[in-house]
Amino acid sequence: MTFDYFFRPKGIAVIGASNDPLKLGYEVFKNLKGYKEGKVYPVNVKDEVVQGVKAYRNVKEIPGEVDLAVIVVPKRFVKETVVDCGEKGVKGIILITAGFGEVGEEGKREERELVEIARRYGMRIVGPNCVGIMNTHNDMNATFVMNAKRGDIAFISQSGALGAGIIYKTVKEGIGFSKFVSIGNMADVDFAEFMEYLADTEEDRAIALYIEGLRDGRRFMDVARRVTRKKPVIVLKAGRSESGARAASSHTGSLAGSYRIYEAAFKQSGVIIADTIDDMLSMARAFTQPLPKGKRVAIMTNAGGPGVLTADAIDRLGLKLADLEDETIEELRSFLPPMAAVKNPVDMIASARGEDYYRTARALLEDKNVDLLISICVVPTFAGMTPTEHAEGVIRAVKEVNNGKPVLGLFMAGYVSEEAKELLERNGIPSYERPEDVAAGAYALVEFAKARGVLKG
Repeated sequence: MTFDYFFRPKGIAVIGASNDPLKLGYEVFKNLKGYKEGKVYPVNVKDEVVQGVKAYRNVKEIPGEVDLAVIVVPKRFVKETVVDCGEKGVKGIILITAGFGEVGEEGKREERELVEIARRYGMRIVGPNCVGIMNTHNDMNATFVMNAKRGDIAFISQSGALGAGIIYKTVKEGIGFSKFVSIGNMADVDFAEFMEYLADTEEDRAIALYIEGLRDGRRFMDVARRVTRKKPVIVLKAGRSESGARAASSHTGSLAGSYRIYEAAFKQSGVIIADTIDDMLSMARAFTQPLPKGKRVAIMTNAGGPGVLTADAIDRLGLKLADLEDETIEELRSFLPPMAAVKNPVDMIASARGEDYYRTARALLEDKNVDLLISICVVPTFAGMTPTEHAEGVIRAVKEVNNGKPVLGLFMAGYVSEEAKELLERNGIPSYERPEDVAAGAYALVEFAKARGVLKG
């Protein structure tokens, strides 16, 4: 399956492109002006020029090839616009316009009619009632929201507004997406088809989904089983409660169904379940690391409190603290201060320098009882000390030991540790700010290792 015409189109028409900053068509076209892999054409029935670019009254008047059409016109014009796209030879449509299946049975009938028209012409539709699609790896932003930070997580959201909100959140927190899809009402293309496509792409390391309801749960499960043999799929399912299920139904016209049924289906198909937005993002970010061979975690820290909280968090998720070998404990005693705690979690105390982080990380990674390492750093309280030297020590140990064990960072110093966190990220080590988040990342690695058969039990 190829959806390259959604993510790498040679030509894009924005139907409803506008010069009015108060209209969605203005923002969509403004964002797409930065696309460099193909041409972008504004379509406007009144204006000859849109945002300094020659406009066309109809998509059929565009002289060049158009793979993708973004439709941002009033609902009463959508049907004829879809027909025009078919006659032009468009392959994919992003239908941003709302007022269809989410408003009732008549809207659902209109959706079906649009899909029937699209199929006659060999076109596929994303939406309606969506925000659009983004591919950060070629600067294609076919949405009316800000550019996401470039990364390696593909994120598909059934709620456009929530998806947009998460983009703003991740930009603030420095978390990157490779692709973003606001899937809307799923009148045509659904989660399963996008998962199939993303399973074979190089730039998408993990797939994160926000789901309110599914049209074809059995097909989703069948596809998820295949995809999770290749890449991790993390799901945040809304509508778990009776009230939430009713809200989901009125939002996108989806049948939310019993959460217990969804939960069982997700687990059977190898999907990792997230409880919150932060869980979902934390889990997806962990997959820059190799998969663990077991679920025994070592924790190193320069403060006792965060180590205890992280131990609590991993325990709640079914992971366990590793029992360190006697040789490892003796090695730690040989260079750490007498007041340091050398059993797991290893508390190097506040005076720990970069060399202590290096030697401790090295000793723990070489311990055969350790499957995964979490390195914690809080604000250094000693003069001349910065979290950067601690990050450098961990990176040096990982490179020297090089035995394929995953390492996650927990640097809890706010803006003081930004440089250290960026350094870790550049070296493929995800860095978190809360014990719950780093534990979620560890849990996701273990769960996907189970799904891949790397780890048993």
